[in-house]
Amino acid sequence: MTKEKNVFQKIATGFLLLMMAALFTVIISCREEQDYEITHRVIYKAEGSAGVQIISARYHGYVGANLVSAPNVSGHQWTSPEVTMTHRLPVGKINTEGTLAIIKATGANASSTLKVQIYVDGALKKEVTVTGQDLNAEAQYDIDFKVD
Repeated sequence: MTKEKNVFQKIATGFLLLMMAALFTVIISCREEQDYEITHRVIYKAEGSAGVQIISARYHGYVGANLVSAPNVSGHQWTSPEVTMTHRLPVGKINTEGTLAIIKATGANASSTLKVQIYVDGALKKEVTVTGQDLNAEAQYDIDFKVD
């Protein structure tokens, strides 16, 4: 009878260990990191002084995008449509995405200026000003996508 009791205890102990291992596996799998969607809204702006004519504007249109050429660019001011940039990341991860605007314009004289700005979530993050008659301005800003 003791032999049967000993076998029963071994089976019960084995079953208990198996159930604990299964429970541990379930708990660990439930702790899987959750990804969060991080979105930033970007607007590019260019403004020339009196007599400046903007002739072309190119900018990043979305995450990982090639440059987009803005249609119908003319006058001394230009504003891009709002660009939505989104990444999915877990807590603690950081992804950096570069933004870029390249604006070309002609000035009335050597003291003409062209200012290019990058706004992220409504705040001015980068501003570049160039001077001259042949105005080529390039503004670049790196946006950090992160979940705290």
